[in-house]
Amino acid sequence: MSRSARSILPLLRSLLLGAATASSMALSAGIVAGCADENDPETHVKRLDDPATLPQAVNRLVQFFEDAMTRDNKDRSGPTVKPLLDQIVEPMTQKCVAGDLDERTNSKLIKFLSDTRDPRGSACLIKALKDYKADSTEEDVRWAVRGLAATKPKDAAGPLLDVFTKLQHAKPKGSTISRDVHDAMIEINDPSWEGQLITMLGRPINDPKDVATLRNELFWQITAAELLGWQRSEKAVVPLLKVVLSPLKADAAATAILALTKIGKPAIEPTIALLKGEHKELVEYSQVENLKRAGDKPNAEQKKAAEAAHVAAAALVLATIGRQESVQPLLAALEKAEDVPRAIIARELTKVPKTPETLAAFQAAYEKTPASLQVPPAGVNGRAMLAEAAGNFFDAGLVPWLVKTALSARGEEDDVAQIRDVSLLTALKLVKADQIAEVDRLANTRSSSGTVGKAFEKEIKLAKGLLKDCGDKVECYVGKLGEPASQAKDTQFQGIKAAYMTGVLGTPDVRQSIIDAMPKISNAAVRFVSVSVIDALSPKGDAEVATKLQKIVDDGEASKDAAKISANAPFKTVIYRLNARAQ
Repeated sequence: MSRSARSILPLLRSLLLGAATASSMALSAGIVAGCADENDPETHVKRLDDPATLPQAVNRLVQFFEDAMTRDNKDRSGPTVKPLLDQIVEPMTQKCVAGDLDERTNSKLIKFLSDTRDPRGSACLIKALKDYKADSTEEDVRWAVRGLAATKPKDAAGPLLDVFTKLQHAKPKGSTISRDVHDAMIEINDPSWEGQLITMLGRPINDPKDVATLRNELFWQITAAELLGWQRSEKAVVPLLKVVLSPLKADAAATAILALTKIGKPAIEPTIALLKGEHKELVEYSQVENLKRAGDKPNAEQKKAAEAAHVAAAALVLATIGRQESVQPLLAALEKAEDVPRAIIARELTKVPKTPETLAAFQAAYEKTPASLQVPPAGVNGRAMLAEAAGNFFDAGLVPWLVKTALSARGEEDDVAQIRDVSLLTALKLVKADQIAEVDRLANTRSSSGTVGKAFEKEIKLAKGLLKDCGDKVECYVGKLGEPASQAKDTQFQGIKAAYMTGVLGTPDVRQSIIDAMPKISNAAVRFVSVSVIDALSPKGDAEVATKLQKIVDDGEASKDAAKISANAPFKTVIYRLNARAQ
């Protein structure tokens, strides 16, 4: 063997040995990898640390969670789900917060951590809020706010408010998440927001033709009003009253009134001052805002309406709150008011605790109302509106008066016909068995199209049948509320009449019986009158009854049944009023 060959052999052996060692190491690594338990979440948790395997690891861990949820019947604290979350939530949250993820993986992490409803994942969801980019990351924000609404972490308040103020409801993508953002705001509702929300309420709406700005402002201001109501913010009373006073913010007015009702007693004094014209700031604001609607050259009638607009608005707020101290200011304002304001105040008087004085004042105002008076914004006949509102007194003593005033009505044929029709229906709701001849007198009165009662033959028959069955026994009427016939569209007047009779004959003790009957009352009109009876029988409020009604509302919301949720909508005003009266 040559010398050169001898020198090459060790080198070849070294190279071959190195290749063999490398091959052995590769084989060993493959064996180790092959031995990893793919069904063990810990295997995939470790793979989160390698950028090359992170996306697949996230997908697999999410699949583990979904499978566990299926096994535990969607119970996040179930025996399979909870141990899994204890193992995977924190490392997945850390990867989300660290960033440097591709968009798809980041979104998958956000959705997963939202689905877990685990407080340990909140840092990732808060980061999604901080990273919000309009027209880009709306889907991430949707999942983030849903998860945060469920866990309510304190440190989410600031980022959530930032998203809320940036969100453009008028834009297509913004509108897709506005409901979710709104709901999260309601759930978290941090007191630190109060100042910014009040500032938001005060922003003017100067050009209703600028639809995008209008939609955005209404979203912000309606939500702000709702939040301030739940906070019972005394500082928000005057700003909320300004929302009610501005015709340009009419779409937010109902929410503002409910917010003032939630605030309750602290809202009374400023509103009474407004009613009397003694709150200079609010009176001036009302005049300016109402003249804006009239344009650059308002006529004398428009100026007069603008000067008096604050009276009707204040009456509406006071009556919706419904506390006893509102009664005398409303009666005093009614004495001074004319035409439209007088009709509105009289209508609102039916919401406050009934007294002989309020009843007499209502009747006097009705009789002063011209048969032709049209009440804005819908332009309804003023007398017909009041004849319907008279039912809210739940007083059968009004039946002869309703019949008498309907028969003596004079004016245009259409106006008189409308007044008589509504008066007959209200009388039918309130009439007792020994008064039925009074109703028959109005029903049998001739008109140009026949008798007044011709269009209401079914209602008359149902009312008479119910009176025959129950007489003056209030428990009988309560029993009728839940009968199938009371729920059916064709025979619902039986249920409506039964509810009114419960109010006519009942005492506060009957309220629990009405609440007990609610599960059987599916007809929205019957539910509305039934909860109105509870309201009328609670002149001093009742926090305990309010809590029971709130549970019905909450159960309806939890059911996701649109019909139930809609049927319970009137409960909210009654709940807030019962709490406001009880303060």
